[in-house]
Amino acid sequence: MIILGLSCFYHDAAACILKDGELIAACQEERFSRIKHDWRFPESSIAYCLREANVSIDEVDAVAFYEKPLLKFERVLETFLAVAPRGIRAFVDVMPSWLQQKFWLPHILKKKIGYDGTCLYFPHHVSHAASAYFLSPFDAAAILTIDGVGEWATASYGIGRGSKIDLTHEMLFPNSIGLLYSTVTAYLGFSVNNDEYKVMGMAPYGKPDHAGAMLKHLCSLKQDGSIQLNMKYFNFQYGRTMYDRRQFQRLFGMLPRKRGEEITAQHYAIAASIQQVTEAAVIAMAKHVRLQTGMKNLCLAGGVALNSVANGKLLRERLFDDIFVQPAAGDAGGAVGAAYAAYHHVMNRKDRHPLRNLYLGPAYNDGEIQAVLERHEVHALKLEDEKLFEAAAAKIADGKIVGWHRGRMEFGPRALGNRSIFADPRRPDMKDLINSKVKFRESFRPFAPAVKAEKAGHYFQTDRPSPFMLFTVPVLNDAIPAVTHVDGSARVQTVDSGQNPDLYALLTAFERITGVPVLLNTSLNVRGEPIALTPADAVGCLAGSGMDVLVLGNYLCYKER
Repeated sequence: MIILGLSCFYHDAAACILKDGELIAACQEERFSRIKHDWRFPESSIAYCLREANVSIDEVDAVAFYEKPLLKFERVLETFLAVAPRGIRAFVDVMPSWLQQKFWLPHILKKKIGYDGTCLYFPHHVSHAASAYFLSPFDAAAILTIDGVGEWATASYGIGRGSKIDLTHEMLFPNSIGLLYSTVTAYLGFSVNNDEYKVMGMAPYGKPDHAGAMLKHLCSLKQDGSIQLNMKYFNFQYGRTMYDRRQFQRLFGMLPRKRGEEITAQHYAIAASIQQVTEAAVIAMAKHVRLQTGMKNLCLAGGVALNSVANGKLLRERLFDDIFVQPAAGDAGGAVGAAYAAYHHVMNRKDRHPLRNLYLGPAYNDGEIQAVLERHEVHALKLEDEKLFEAAAAKIADGKIVGWHRGRMEFGPRALGNRSIFADPRRPDMKDLINSKVKFRESFRPFAPAVKAEKAGHYFQTDRPSPFMLFTVPVLNDAIPAVTHVDGSARVQTVDSGQNPDLYALLTAFERITGVPVLLNTSLNVRGEPIALTPADAVGCLAGSGMDVLVLGNYLCYKER
């Protein structure tokens, strides 16, 4: 049974492939195209997934798509008609993509990859829910999905049992905690569906002085976590912008921030405020879901589920015995959810396949790496594993910034040790150094720690594994300032030898030298680019940034000969 899952035409296009229910491969199209959040048909990702599964397109039993395009078009059309004649320019802007692409998936599949078989469509939030529950370790659980908007739904909840999920309740557009967060993201001068994590990073630098005004004017928050937006403040129903400029200026007493402008104390306060409102909504939703379903475990997905600060606070509420957050919780992960919805709900397969790891992308062999090194005239030394780990750990302990490109690429937005940059977390200056010299990004942006799983409790307030970097928790030890955010927190990644033996070995080598089993871990890319996929991408990061050395497979690569 071969099922190809797809998400595309909105943002974060991706493909995955299931082989008898096993997730064999998954990748976002941006990694191949080098266009961040690439939304186009994921032709390269599909080709990779077929290669990795060792099947041809003729062997695919079904293609599962993560949305119902006709239902989404109904919402788009009804929204424009409801506010007409406002929004006519925006309507004209979006129509070509519908008429040329979004209605024609079977035709595009046949034209691009020669597929002429069964196409299955699943509601957006069903795809999110399936991606969370079917990858979780639970036999039964509550499911909560929260994002901007799918077709009509902006949040939903229900129950998963065995090989079936049932979503019973939903919140509908335009009321959306995800769209509220994105609107404030735009007002603060950042990109929607791209920079929300920057607002989360800004929040601890400010006080939530505007949270009350937001809850009074922008939205009302109900006891069950649902919200109602005051639409006089918002333009996203009909305009090219997310917010009404005049109303937001009146509410917050200042003009919208332009990209590149200085970030002031009031900007930080607004970020802190929207973060607090979001956390309140997420926790209220979770409390309601716990009460209504009676389930002891929770599965989370949707773009809002990538808010690791809210996730950490939800975890500390102890409403549930355990929480599983789908690591690729946004639209890319919807491809996986659609594939599993097809497998269990249409094909009626009963066997479950919980997620083991996220290393589902391409890997490159020594020959491919050596060819790139020769082509780019990179000075490199080939070492056996143990010597490589010791050499890399020694350089990190000596203050060097080390790129790391080994094994299969991670699926989802987080670098989890196969396409990473590592540095010494003990150095107070390391955060500012990497932000300014390597990543070329804002100074307020924090970095995550990777820690040996059995030592995590010595450094962080956590008693559970966190292999996918989805929960922000308090830091307990002042020995790692470079990965400690201004509020004393960190988005922790726990590493065990079964999950990622190479990263565990590097942590062990660093611990032997320094006594600290923690590394600063950030993604192998520079600002504005997707995470490096190929050896050539990684070499480009080495050449174009302040990174000192690069581990490429078993090669230790230097900037100059």
